[in-house]
Amino acid sequence: MSSARDGDVFRFDRRAWTRLLVLCTAVLFEGMSLSSINVQLAGIQEGLELRPDQLQLVAGAFLTTYAGLLLVGGTCADRWGRRRMFLSGVAVFGIGSLAATLAQEPVLLIGARAVQGVGAAVTAPAAVALIVAGFPEGAARNKALGVFSAMGAAGFSLGVVIGGLLTQGFGWRGAFFLYVPLATLVLALGPRVLAAGTPEAAGGAGRGGLMPWLPPLLITGGLVAVVYAVGRVGTGSGAEVTVVAAVGLAAIVVFLVTQARARVPLLPPALLADRRMLAACLALGGAFAGITGAMFLVATELQEKQGYSALLTGLAFLPQGLAVGLLSTPASRLANRAPVTRLLLAGLAVITVGQLLYTTVEQHAYVTHLLPAAILVGAGIAVAYPAATLLASAAADMSEQGTASGTLVTWQQAGGALGVAAVTAIDSSVTGDLWGGSYSLWGCFAFAFLTLCGCAALLLSPSRVRRGARDVEAGTAAPTGRTGRASSKPAK
Repeated sequence: MSSARDGDVFRFDRRAWTRLLVLCTAVLFEGMSLSSINVQLAGIQEGLELRPDQLQLVAGAFLTTYAGLLLVGGTCADRWGRRRMFLSGVAVFGIGSLAATLAQEPVLLIGARAVQGVGAAVTAPAAVALIVAGFPEGAARNKALGVFSAMGAAGFSLGVVIGGLLTQGFGWRGAFFLYVPLATLVLALGPRVLAAGTPEAAGGAGRGGLMPWLPPLLITGGLVAVVYAVGRVGTGSGAEVTVVAAVGLAAIVVFLVTQARARVPLLPPALLADRRMLAACLALGGAFAGITGAMFLVATELQEKQGYSALLTGLAFLPQGLAVGLLSTPASRLANRAPVTRLLLAGLAVITVGQLLYTTVEQHAYVTHLLPAAILVGAGIAVAYPAATLLASAAADMSEQGTASGTLVTWQQAGGALGVAAVTAIDSSVTGDLWGGSYSLWGCFAFAFLTLCGCAALLLSPSRVRRGARDVEAGTAAPTGRTGRASSKPAK
């Protein structure tokens, strides 16, 4: 990287910004795909005549494969080169987007969404690892990660609006096709700005070796089975749901057992046992279970029952994405002055209040209920997301940054997939309202509230390991890894 890096000095010159923005396309695609699908669902259901459980799979297939393969995606980035895996993931995402554009049957569309998830699973951890390795710890890294989070919010905002506009003008296929030229552009620019041969781009490529493919297949298959079973509650037979859920849970248990015994595990047990890593994963997994589930429910309600067009639905959710985009960078700067643990808990508390307001949006006016709910949830994400990323980064060695980032986003996406499946099941099983809100939206609030309580118990426990407490309290701490020893470079 051409930026100056002398001691504590790091200059964001044009080349540094160009490289950072190219890397941010990973989270840009993810944000757009996550949000635009909510405004496409009504058109997809009408065009392909999907059942409610199939519609849930269209929304959840991306999240499930994304979550299941992120662990191997992060490990591939560490083993085979971050630059190589970043560009490969972008290419796969583009192929999946083209397949979704052309899909004529529900199973083909679900499969194409799964391919999109595979591409994102390879791209995202490589991008985060390149950022962490390419920017020194402290203010420079916090700024880079803040921009990364802001680009995710920008993608979310663009997804709901541009996705709604394209869906209204060209049908739901137009919103999928948008990613094809975008991916092509990144593939054209990437090799020029991500120079091969640098330590940041190479990662742990020297280790090479064959990847053990059974563990990622077990965790991905297990997640798919569990998500499908949960989504079928209320519509499928009890025997079907039980058998599929049992198979999925068994696959996940086998994955965990084999990882505990593996010589080089995809998910190092010692890394996940770190309180910082566990709290960061729980925060994103639980919060996004509620957020994604609520968006799925409210978007469907607005289009099917309140007569909103795809574009108006996208505009209704725009303030949430804008709040994340506008506040992510300032929130990341707070990590230089405030303990990361407090920022994480504060962000989760704001999300919880926003989710409480979401329970009332079906019965009240947009300006008085949905708008403030969306702004609060967006503000909470802006604070909690970079805090969780910094906690996970501090828990891992530099050689495991790809694995750590992959693990973190795995929890986020798995939580989102399970959240959508759970609210689908609640909607199919329980009728009526509770205190003016549907039971399914109250379930989304419960996800957020329990997540806040769990993270508070982890991070505020008096028995917290003292040698790690200093790094937890200092948002700019260097990665410490499994042994608890700080890296040779002093924290700034």
